[in-house]
Amino acid sequence: MATWTFSLMITNTTDRELEVFHSQLDWGIWNTEGIEDRGPLNIPPNTTIQALGIKASTGPNGYECSCSWRDKVPAGEKSYGTISLSLNVPQKSKNQAECLADHQLHIDAWEELPEKGHNFVRSIIVSKVR
Repeated sequence: MATWTFSLMITNTTDRELEVFHSQLDWGIWNTEGIEDRGPLNIPPNTTIQALGIKASTGPNGYECSCSWRDKVPAGEKSYGTISLSLNVPQKSKNQAECLADHQLHIDAWEELPEKGHNFVRSIIVSKVR
């Protein structure tokens, strides 16, 4: 049986680490960097990594999760903002995914998921708007 998967590559072009501050797994198994039960990862500055991976728990089933990252803020400075991903790839209805940034953070290269299908790789570039 084929496994359904989603992978999110994040390029962090900022000068701060982006740290996971929320992750929720509603359905499926975390599978970041091919390691089962490995949840979303922090993204060092000026680096590209697989920040999140998920797969269906069994065969042709869906997966659903959400995750948010924020910059690690040095003492006395203000946050750049947050990035949030929500993902729902159900077995029998339309796929839904959203990737948003707020405040000074900006996302480039996000591609919406098609209504159908179940194996996806997405890449985003996170930058700080001046």
